[in-house]
Amino acid sequence: MSSRISPELTDSQWRSIEPIFHEARLDGRRRGRPAHNPRLVFAGVLWVLATGSVWSKLPERYPDFRTCHRRFKLWFDAGLVHRAMEHLYGEDGLALCMAMAARMQPQHAPVGRKPRFPVSSTLRWPLVRPFAER
Repeated sequence: MSSRISPELTDSQWRSIEPIFHEARLDGRRRGRPAHNPRLVFAGVLWVLATGSVWSKLPERYPDFRTCHRRFKLWFDAGLVHRAMEHLYGEDGLALCMAMAARMQPQHAPVGRKPRFPVSSTLRWPLVRPFAER
């Protein structure tokens, strides 16, 4: 963890990056539950980035870790996390984003290793079983 990057988000920091996250809500359609406060979600994202911890260890003061992770993936892919971290922390923030991007790389099984759950390429059982005669 960098000494300059604090896992806490101040009011002035949020005011400076708030427009970045309001740009993400261009689509006016709203369905389902009300969205979580973007400030709280970004604060949770910042906590994970600054501490290097896993998402499931997110403290209770933040929204659910699944919500924070899902929104992080959307914001990260859209480049919003990079813009916010660069605005808040400069090169240190971008370095942290690059470290997180490396952590997000898909894991591939070694060559020659069997899959964990083998899947049959053909069905070996009937789709509909006839009723057994009694």
